[in-house]
Amino acid sequence: MALPKDPRQKMINIMYLVLTALLALNVSAEILNAFKVVEFSLSGSNNVLNESNKSIYDNFDQMLKDPKTSDKAAIWKPKADQVRVLAQDIYAKIESYKQGLKEESDLDKSTGDYKEDDIEAPTRYFTENSNGADLYQALGEFKVKLLAIDKDLAAQIGAKLPLNLEIPKSNAGNTLTGNKVTDWVNSYFHMTPTVAALTILSKFQNDVKNSENIAAAFCANQVGSVKLVLDKFEPLVGTSSNYLMPGEEMVVTAGLGAFNSNVKPVVTIDGRTISVNASGVAESKFSVGAAGTKTMNVTVSFIDPNTGEKRTVSKKVNYTIGTPSGVAASADKMNVLYIGVDNPLTITAGAGSEKVSAQFSGGTITKSGGSKYIVKPNPGAYGEQTVTVLVDGKPVGKVGFRVKQLPNPTAYVGNLRPGAVPSASFKAMGGVIAKLEDSEFDAPFEVVSYKIGALSADIPDYAPMENKGPRWSGAAAGLVNKLKPGALVAITEITVKDPAGRTRVLPSGLSYNLK
Repeated sequence: MALPKDPRQKMINIMYLVLTALLALNVSAEILNAFKVVEFSLSGSNNVLNESNKSIYDNFDQMLKDPKTSDKAAIWKPKADQVRVLAQDIYAKIESYKQGLKEESDLDKSTGDYKEDDIEAPTRYFTENSNGADLYQALGEFKVKLLAIDKDLAAQIGAKLPLNLEIPKSNAGNTLTGNKVTDWVNSYFHMTPTVAALTILSKFQNDVKNSENIAAAFCANQVGSVKLVLDKFEPLVGTSSNYLMPGEEMVVTAGLGAFNSNVKPVVTIDGRTISVNASGVAESKFSVGAAGTKTMNVTVSFIDPNTGEKRTVSKKVNYTIGTPSGVAASADKMNVLYIGVDNPLTITAGAGSEKVSAQFSGGTITKSGGSKYIVKPNPGAYGEQTVTVLVDGKPVGKVGFRVKQLPNPTAYVGNLRPGAVPSASFKAMGGVIAKLEDSEFDAPFEVVSYKIGALSADIPDYAPMENKGPRWSGAAAGLVNKLKPGALVAITEITVKDPAGRTRVLPSGLSYNLK
């Protein structure tokens, strides 16, 4: 684009372009992570569909044995078997493409790692040879052969099949060539990151499994409605809390659960999949951590045998971990512990302070006098960590604390906030500092480097210069010395080192209008 001649507007346009590029870089990593989440979800959905499809095929075996349904089952079971073979073949073919794409993206077979953000590998693998066209043809043939199994099947479920080979609408202004196959392949795989291409392939596998489920269920329904037999019973008991004090109310819920042993639910507790036993019940045992009220997220998913639809029930389960009488540990400044700084704690345990000591699971803890302690978390100790309180060397209680990284500091040129500032004051500051605002911690941040650029009547081109360290030096110092009233100054890519020794780039820069 043509840049305006006005220096002020010119600098604003350039800074906008720089910011847009930086935002694009940040979003890129988030998008890659988002595709991983979708890939995980699709894999879980495929597993559920596998169980549902298996249940349908197993039900055919039962219907063949039942005199009331054996005649119709003998007609429709071979058709259901054709559905299964077609789905297995195309699913395996897509799986081979996924493996081939990983190898094209420098797969390390010892670790399973590959270049997730490689945008050239999918282009080579699918658009520059016949793999993309072969995939399109294979998916199309699968759909045609599936609907050709039976004319009634084609008439009733043809429009319901999720497998769609239409060219996705482009919001990026991509130009179509007019060749349907080429445009379809380009739309999905041209300049697409490898992790995204793999997710797209998993999506087609999910479409295949869904299509198989719809077709197989149609065949089964032609024999007769699936009879749901409640052949298992289990007492269900729950309580409102596992920790109460005298006088508090206890709520108990109890009943009888009845279910079909062929309908196996998928149970997850806090994201972990738990196997169910012969009674269809998942049991999870674990050691609880530090004191406090906790919440478990329990999710049960299953295929409704009456409708064939996936159903999910979620529930939050609360429980409380008590603290032995007399044991207390509290942060003196904040309700979290920060990495890289001294975090003062007060610890009491119903005994003389000379008998009390403590241990910290995420770093070091030292007594500073009486009931006062200093906790210093290790650089990688994120999340919940535990302070174990001991009396005469014996544990008497545990208290949990959240460990976090210090927040980003705020950068300044000396003590000047961004905006309009006197030219002489700006030059006199001598460099950039970074400090935490409104913090109770003395947490010094060291400025490692940054870039500084300017636009003015005598500096027509914006050319940011890198500066090492907090103070202006070298070419950056020369630039600052040339600045005059009316100049616009931008300081970007400010890199700092936190008290734990880790470097980070601040998300925003500084801009000043010298007057």
